[in-house]
Amino acid sequence: MLDYIRSNAQSFGVKVAFAIIILVFMFWGVGSLTDGGSSNVVAKVNGEPITAQQFEQAYQRAAEYAMRNDPSLTREALVQQKLGRQVLNELISAQLIRQEAARVGMTVSPEEMHYVVSRLPAFQDAQGKFDPGAYKRAIEAQRMSVAEYEQGLADSILRDKVMRTVAGSAWAAGDEARKYYDFLTQQRTVEYLYLPAADFAASVKPTGEEISAWYEAHKAELASQPRVEVEYVAVAPEALVRPESVDAGAARKWYEANQQRFRQPEQVKVAHILVPLAENASEAAVKQAMEKAARIRSEAEKGDFAAVADANNGPNAAGPGGELGWIQRGQTVKPFEDAAWALQPGQISEPVRSQFGLHIIKMEERKDASVQPFADVEAEVRATLAKQEGVEKVNDVLDSLIGDNINNRPLQESAARAGSYKDADGREQPLLKAERTGLVGQAELQKALGVSDEMAASLMKAPANSPVDTALEAGDRYLVVRVLASEPSTTPSLEQARDRVMKALVAEKSLQAAMEKATAIRKAMTGGTLPAEDAARVRSADLTRDGALAGFVPNPAMNQVIFRAAPQTWIDQAFSVYEQDDSSKGGALLCRVTAVEQPKADGWAGMANLLTELVQRKRVEGMYQTFMRMLEQKAKIEVYNSRVLESAGI
Repeated sequence: MLDYIRSNAQSFGVKVAFAIIILVFMFWGVGSLTDGGSSNVVAKVNGEPITAQQFEQAYQRAAEYAMRNDPSLTREALVQQKLGRQVLNELISAQLIRQEAARVGMTVSPEEMHYVVSRLPAFQDAQGKFDPGAYKRAIEAQRMSVAEYEQGLADSILRDKVMRTVAGSAWAAGDEARKYYDFLTQQRTVEYLYLPAADFAASVKPTGEEISAWYEAHKAELASQPRVEVEYVAVAPEALVRPESVDAGAARKWYEANQQRFRQPEQVKVAHILVPLAENASEAAVKQAMEKAARIRSEAEKGDFAAVADANNGPNAAGPGGELGWIQRGQTVKPFEDAAWALQPGQISEPVRSQFGLHIIKMEERKDASVQPFADVEAEVRATLAKQEGVEKVNDVLDSLIGDNINNRPLQESAARAGSYKDADGREQPLLKAERTGLVGQAELQKALGVSDEMAASLMKAPANSPVDTALEAGDRYLVVRVLASEPSTTPSLEQARDRVMKALVAEKSLQAAMEKATAIRKAMTGGTLPAEDAARVRSADLTRDGALAGFVPNPAMNQVIFRAAPQTWIDQAFSVYEQDDSSKGGALLCRVTAVEQPKADGWAGMANLLTELVQRKRVEGMYQTFMRMLEQKAKIEVYNSRVLESAGI
C-alpha cells in the first residue's frame, strides 16, 4: 500500500525526475520494436512493428500513472476515456521520430545521456554533484531497471533534438510581436443603449404550465449540491523539522561546503528615462527623438534626475524617479547593459538606443561580485537543512498516520505524535495538526485541500466514515484524509422550489422581452439615428479586446463583433449582458463604435520580451506539429491484433 508513498516521499526532486521518466514510458515505451510476428504485432509503421508486449507495457505504465494521480479512477473508466488510443498514437509518433532520426543520422551519445542525467536534482547529493547510488535507488524504486530508464530517456532526448532541428528555422518577423501587441491592446470607444430586463418584469405573468415545464427542464440546476466533511492532516517536509532546531555547527558546515549557492554576481542600481522610438522609425522621427532625449539629459544633469524622470517617463517605463532597482548582467537588452556597466556611480549616460527607444541612464550604486556571509543566509541554510531532515522523516510519519487512519484512531492524536515546538511567545505548538473542512461542496473542498479536480470529485463520492488508505498529493505536501460525513444531492419538489422557479422564469422572460424591444428599436432606426427618448439614455465607455464595458460582466462574443465593426454604425444585432455588481441582473444592449484608439508605445516596452517569446513559441510549436503531420501522411501505418487493442478501449 505504501510503495508509492515511499518511492516518492524520499525527495521532492524525485518527483521532477520521474515526471520525465513516467511520461517517457507512457508514450515512448521501452526497448526495440523488432518482433514482427503477426500475432504479436499491434501496428506497423513503415513496416517496422510495434509489438503487443510493447503496447501493453506502455498502457500499463500510463494506467498506473493516471490512477496514482487520481485513486478514484478504475481501469474500466480508463478504457472509456480511450487511454489506449492515446498510448497507441504516441507509440506511433515515437516510431516515426526514430525513423526520421535514423534517416538523417541523428543519434544520442553517451555523453549527452550523462549530461542530462547528472543535472537532474533527484540524482544529486547535498553538494549538487551526481550520485550514482542515488541514481540507481531512485530508478529501482519506480520498479524499472537502469537500462529501461536510459532507453526511454534516450528516446526523449532524440525527440527533443528532432524538434529543435525542425523548429530551428522558426523565426518571428521583427514587427510581428508588436503587431500582436497592437492587436491585443487596441481600444475602442463604444456608445450603447442598455435596456434592463427588470423594466419588463411587471408585464411577465407565467402560466402554471410554463412553471411546470421550466421546473422539469431545470431539475438538475435546482438540486442541492452534494457536500462532504473531511478531516485531514497535511504533511510537508518543512513542517516536520523546525529551522531553529538545526544544529548551528551543522548549518555552518553545510554553508562552507555550498558557498557557490550564495555567490552574488556584480550588480548595479540604475534609473533611466525612456524616450519611446520604434525600431523601424523614419530618419525624421529618429532625429526628433534624439533632440528630445538631448534636452531631457541636459535637464537631468542640471537638476533632480528623479523629478525629470517622473515628468518624462510613460506609465510603464520605470518606477518612481525612473528607478529600475538592482540589475545583473543579462537582465536587460545589450545596448542598455553595455552603457549601464560603463558608468560610474553618479554618472548619466548619453542617450542609448535599444529596441524600446532612447534611454538616458543614471548609475546610482555598484556592488562587486561576492559571497553572502553566513550571518545573512543562516536562516536560509537552516530552513534548507530542516527540509532535508523533514524529507527523511516523511515516510515514517505518513506510515503512522495512514495506519491510524485505517484503524479509525483519532487523527488529532496521531498528528500530535509528530512532536511540537515553541513559538515566539514560548508556547508549545504541534508540528502537525488535524483540521476539518466542515460540510462543503466540491469547489470549496478542492480549495481547502489543494487537490486536483478529479481527486476532489472522488472524495465527494466517498461514504461517511471513510478513511482514505493512501496519502494524497496536494502541491508540495501530502494529505492523510478521512471523510467524516456525506450529504447526497437532493432535488426539491415543485412546491418547495416554486419561488426560485418563478424568479428564474420571470428573469428569463424579462430578458427575452428586453432583447425583442432592442431588436425592434434597431430595425426602426432611420439614418442610424435613435428615437429621441432612447438617445437620451445612451452612454459611452472604452473597451479593450478582452475587457468589459464598465458596469457589465465580460461578453467575449460581443467584443468580437465590436472589434470587427465599422465605426459610427449601430451594430445590427442586440446583445444580452449582465451587470457586474449583480450578475443575476441583465438586459439587452445596442451599441456602436465611435472611436478607435491605437495602443500607446509606452506599454509596448514592458510587454516586448514576453510577446516576442510567445510569438516565437507559437511558430516553433506550429512547425513541429506540421512536421509530425507530414511524417504521418507519408507513412504507411497499419493496425493489427484487434483483441489486444479492444481490451484497451480502441
